Amino acid sequence: MASSAFRAQPFGITRIDRYVLERALVPLTASIGIALVALLLERMVRLMELLVNQGGPILLVLKLLANLVPHYLGLALPLALFLGITLSATRLSVDSELDALQSAGVGLTRLLRPVLWLTLVMTLVMVLLIGWLQPLTRYQFRALMWAATNSAWDLAVEKGSFFNGIGNYTVLIDDMGNNGRTLKGVFVQQRRPDGGTVTMTAETGEAARLPESGQILLKLYNGRRVEAERGSDRVTVLSFESFELPMEVAATDPFRDRSGERELTFPELFCQLRLHAAAQPPATPPWPCADDAQPLTFKGNRLQSEAHARMVRVLSMLFLPFMSIPLGLSSRRSQKAAGLVVGVMLLALFNYLLQFGEKGADYGDISPWLGLWGPWLAMMLFSLLLFWLVKERPRDNPVETMFEALERGRSGVVAAVRRAFVRS
Repeated sequence: MASSAFRAQPFGITRIDRYVLERALVPLTASIGIALVALLLERMVRLMELLVNQGGPILLVLKLLANLVPHYLGLALPLALFLGITLSATRLSVDSELDALQSAGVGLTRLLRPVLWLTLVMTLVMVLLIGWLQPLTRYQFRALMWAATNSAWDLAVEKGSFFNGIGNYTVLIDDMGNNGRTLKGVFVQQRRPDGGTVTMTAETGEAARLPESGQILLKLYNGRRVEAERGSDRVTVLSFESFELPMEVAATDPFRDRSGERELTFPELFCQLRLHAAAQPPATPPWPCADDAQPLTFKGNRLQSEAHARMVRVLSMLFLPFMSIPLGLSSRRSQKAAGLVVGVMLLALFNYLLQFGEKGADYGDISPWLGLWGPWLAMMLFSLLLFWLVKERPRDNPVETMFEALERGRSGVVAAVRRAFVRS
């Protein structure tokens, strides 16, 4: 039975490896889904408010949400990996499966191998997210938001004033409500290419945006349509109860180029580092750059800070297995959530320290080696220490040991205080 468990499957994966991976993948996948929903929830409310208040098409909101997924996925992956490994280690220890494996000669170092494979895959995914998807989707999100807020109907037309910025139309509206969607006293004049004009008036109307083309659709009620030809006295007058008039909103200026340090992909970021490091752009940069690549303008040390921050966040995945397994070990009588809570608090503290170090490096107040790599090195050494402790003493959970020491210290202090009061 034991030999079959160690028998290699395709790609050198044994049954034990596959079993450990299955135990870790279920909570990992669930954690990613829950974290994405939780992180996107607030932004979804804001985007839906944009749709309702400014008449944005539903397709635009879906595009904005899609461009937010890589950003929030980069935040959710480290936490999901930690939860997946920690919960799998907890189940193995609580169900006494870890004791059975250790009695068969399978130690924690051997169980670490499939977890490291999983971590390597997640690290490669983080490289793809942080290095390419996040910069491109961040720029696309900003471009879509700029286009949505600069072409909204309520921003283009003001009540009581003539407006000529919508194609070849002149629009006058006496009053507007419901953020520009409900209209009263509508006057629209269209200038035809042949010199003729079409004038429409309506008592009330509604403005909506066509989701396919982004055009403004005016729905006019109880009005008249007057059509006059150039060079002719012929005038056609029609009355209508309802009339739909699609209108093309005037094009706005194009959005800026992708030039922010957080909008550069890994190759572009490293290329800019090389270009800024040299007094003159080298003819053949060590890192492959485009022939017409020019150094961009950045404030302070943000270029270096961004490069260091991205590398630290990618490599932060590497210490998670060494921290998750020790914190996940527990017995039937112990507090199973203690290690999980401590781990989440450590990751939150690590994330805040990275944000603080990145801000300090942006303004040159602190070196990125100290502000960014310092917390990473501390977490890596702490994780390796935790793993070494549980490897040497498999039945001792470091969190439980710490809580027991704190409890003994508290009991000692309480007893000393009581003795002091009794003597007095």
